[in-house]
Amino acid sequence: MMATGHGRVRHLFASGNTGHGFQSFFEYIAWPEPRRVFVLKGGPGTGKSAVIRMVVEGLMEKGVGVELFHCPSDPSSLDGVNAPELGLAVVDGTPPHAVEPPLPGLVGRLLSLEATAGRDLLASRQDRIDATGRRVRQRFQLAHRYLGLALEALGLYEDFYEHAGALDLAALDHSAHEIEAAVFEGHRVVRAGRRGRIRRLFASAVTPEGPRHYLDSLLDPLPRRVFIRGNPGTGCATLVARVAEAALRRGLDIEAYHCGLHGRRLDHVLIPELGVAVVHNAYPHTYEPKTGDLVIDTAAFVNVEALERYREEMEVAQAFFGQAFDQGIWYLRRALMAHQELEAIYATPELRAQVEAYAREILAEAGALMEEQARRRERQQLA
Repeated sequence: MMATGHGRVRHLFASGNTGHGFQSFFEYIAWPEPRRVFVLKGGPGTGKSAVIRMVVEGLMEKGVGVELFHCPSDPSSLDGVNAPELGLAVVDGTPPHAVEPPLPGLVGRLLSLEATAGRDLLASRQDRIDATGRRVRQRFQLAHRYLGLALEALGLYEDFYEHAGALDLAALDHSAHEIEAAVFEGHRVVRAGRRGRIRRLFASAVTPEGPRHYLDSLLDPLPRRVFIRGNPGTGCATLVARVAEAALRRGLDIEAYHCGLHGRRLDHVLIPELGVAVVHNAYPHTYEPKTGDLVIDTAAFVNVEALERYREEMEVAQAFFGQAFDQGIWYLRRALMAHQELEAIYATPELRAQVEAYAREILAEAGALMEEQARRRERQQLA
């Protein structure tokens, strides 16, 4: 977690390079009750991430807690920031995560960096822009195809547990009940007629640098954690999904963190109201449990002898996964290199003034929201 003497900082991803292709949860950045949402539009290198970083610095100086959304294709770049206590968010709204301002003029505002990019200069670079843009798209397509192959190999590996009948489903079910009892201990209230809300995000991502996660920024502040560890195919995802559904049935809101490779599967679930998280603690997103954490190892549910006859096939699937996964990351690196070339083509000196002007405008709005909050607290104290 980023060190700061002011507000809490959380690091997340709102999109991912998955085995199903690019997957976006950008609609969940502004949360829980957005009051001001600024959507930035502009070509590569026009300063969208720079605006976001300036806003982040300004908010942190004011002691405001922030959520930083990193780009999975370049984790050093930011796709967005959310300040939950203010209801203020700033989002990169350009493809592939196309976003439009919600309730334009009331909540959402569109800020364009396109018009400042120097049309005559860009016109002289059009051929380079076209060629470089094609390289970026082709390399991302190849990266996602290889990640898709890695996901297929992972599925093959998992299927051998079913073929061998090696997983004790009754024991897995019993463990699910134990986890639910631990998570919801002392929480007897079920909000009749209300199903909890889901906020879908990624805590980890497949990046050009390899797998990357920010679990520490999510888990360190929590008083209670449940860690589920085990090989693919041993029911870890099932246990996480069971807790998520149980929370929603009780009317509790959850943060559902999807797998960076299998984007349709949950890796972790966090229940803010209870201060508890259930975490799939396995490569490539590992976290060291602390004293008092509950740890479940799904290896206890596996009949190793039954699985032994498929050992060679599983090793082949595992090797295939590694090759495809590494090749996918290689193409992500190549895509990033081409994208950086595109940013250099678009970059023009006059953009800096516009970037700074937008950051000041957003921070002024943040200041107004803070003043409004302070007045509201005063009225409540006097009431």
